[in-house]
Amino acid sequence: MSTKKLINELDKRLQKLQLIHDEIGTVSEKQDEQLIQLFNSMLQLADQHHDQIVEERDSIETSIKTEYQRITLLKRLMGEYVDESVTYNNSLLSTLQDLKVEREIVEKHYQKRLDGVIELQQEIKTFVDSLQGFVNTEIIINENIDVSLPAVTVLEEEIRRCQNEHRARKQRVNQSARRMIDLWLRLGLTPQNDRDSAMYQLYDTIPETEKDPLYSELIKEDGLHYIAQRIKELEDIRQEREFRKQEIIHHLNHLWERLKIPIQERENFMNGNNGLKKEDIEQYEIELNRLTNLKAERIQDFIYDARQDLNQLWDQLYFSVEERQQFTQAFTPEYSDTALDIHENEIARLRQLIQDRKPILEKIEGHMKLLEEIKDFEEITNDPTRLFSKGRRDPGRLLREEKFRKRIARELPKSKDELVRVLVEFEVMNGHPFYVYGKPYIKEIMSLNENNMTLRKKKSNPNTTETATGSTSTLQSNIDNDKGKGKQRRLRYDLDQNDDICYNKAATSPSFKSRYAFRTPQPARTFDFNSRLAEQSRRLRSLQEDDSGDEPSILHRVRENNIRKRRANALRSRRMNKKSSIRHSGGTSSSNTDQTLESLFSDDIADENTAPSETDSEIIPSLSNGEQQQQQQSKQLLSKDDDISLSINIFDDGPELSELSADES
Repeated sequence: MSTKKLINELDKRLQKLQLIHDEIGTVSEKQDEQLIQLFNSMLQLADQHHDQIVEERDSIETSIKTEYQRITLLKRLMGEYVDESVTYNNSLLSTLQDLKVEREIVEKHYQKRLDGVIELQQEIKTFVDSLQGFVNTEIIINENIDVSLPAVTVLEEEIRRCQNEHRARKQRVNQSARRMIDLWLRLGLTPQNDRDSAMYQLYDTIPETEKDPLYSELIKEDGLHYIAQRIKELEDIRQEREFRKQEIIHHLNHLWERLKIPIQERENFMNGNNGLKKEDIEQYEIELNRLTNLKAERIQDFIYDARQDLNQLWDQLYFSVEERQQFTQAFTPEYSDTALDIHENEIARLRQLIQDRKPILEKIEGHMKLLEEIKDFEEITNDPTRLFSKGRRDPGRLLREEKFRKRIARELPKSKDELVRVLVEFEVMNGHPFYVYGKPYIKEIMSLNENNMTLRKKKSNPNTTETATGSTSTLQSNIDNDKGKGKQRRLRYDLDQNDDICYNKAATSPSFKSRYAFRTPQPARTFDFNSRLAEQSRRLRSLQEDDSGDEPSILHRVRENNIRKRRANALRSRRMNKKSSIRHSGGTSSSNTDQTLESLFSDDIADENTAPSETDSEIIPSLSNGEQQQQQQSKQLLSKDDDISLSINIFDDGPELSELSADES
């Protein structure tokens, strides 16, 4: 019914009502009042109906909002973005119906994801019992569970973290179980409680399914703490027993050495008791007590051995008698454990002192060794018959002696300088000099140098006839003389130097002439060859300057040197023969002496390895009577054993290797 029709019907009924009132005779006021009530009732009824319709509309809108909020919540839990405002495309009922359909679809998707998330949460909850506080339980939510991809990733990461921790704790428990069982076996102990038994069961070969309950209890925080504490206790026991065992072994080794127990017996005892069980320690205690009692019976022998060790250490430290007597316990007839301990402490102190002074002691030993070698060398070289005695001929002896001289000339100054430096440093650091057998060793070196300087001055004095004494100071004087000449490799026989060098040429093979005419340095045969040697050095330098670059071999140089020497010797022998004949006719006793020395030290001696030439055979018979007398005097001079001794110049650098090789060839 439309509003117009309603009005028409209402008008008809009002007209009928008016007729009825007219029939009744109702007054107009009352009719108006009744009509107003009727209109109010009609309006009230319309208002009620309106309110009912409005309420229905509001209910539908509320349902729409509820459905939309649910859809929005589910989508957001799934990680989707949704606008909060509702879009009404159709009527409210149509919109509500569409939202209900959409909600059902969204709930299905959410439930599907929710099932996977719940499984992840359940898996995390399984770690809570064993890992306890390590698990992050805040990510587990019971309402409005987030099933978005980030939330799922967080759960998976937590599961992975818990799995890694669970695996790490299992490995730690396994390692701890092996360590504990090893300690139990080594120490001879057994499990003491349920947890120890569980650790022992883990070491056995049982199925993994039976190990899981054991792991779940042992990997807890309190289980791990107990395992660590238990291992620490066992380690303390092991260290205590090892320390005690090592202490006993230290005493046993000392007693074994003192008692001279066979090594095989020691090894048998060590191998038979190599553990840390209580029984093994008891065996060590028993052995120590046995040896201690045996030591008490032989305490006098121990002290005697200790004093022998003290003497060896004193010798290594070069102690004097006074320094040794400072340790009075070594000279008292007391034989007790206290005296033995004092001796052993003194031995330990001296050994430490040797270690502290090791650099100085090594240098002193090297210096003394060089001096001893020099002394032995001089004793050998003082025997002139060492080269020509029957059955003892050694052509290479002089070459080795020359090498020895060069080595001593090189090493002795260096050893002395290093020794002086460390001795001075020792005196500065300690406030007193280093004593060798009660005397400052640096003063010994200085006094030796002063003696060498005195010998050097005597040597430089032409009026002093110097003879070789074979002492150590003689060699040291020659070495100091060589050291003070500037360059070590400088040509020592140059004419520019004013040093008086008595150079005696050595030969590496015996002469075919008389045994008295051997070419060995003698004190009465010294002669100044400065001019001859300088000439020879100039010729060598000229040959080196003329060299185009390809240096000849040593054999070529030796051959050329031999040829030059033979030619020079032949010319020199002719000149000397002429001079001797002139001097013999009008000479004096002094000229005879000079000719004697000249004949002794001349190089006019044929090569030992070549046959005599015709020239040589002609020269020998042509000697005059004066020359024959000179040779007789030379033989008499050389035949005197009292005058045969080595010159101190044997310790010079000597000839070059090429000259020695030339003579030997």
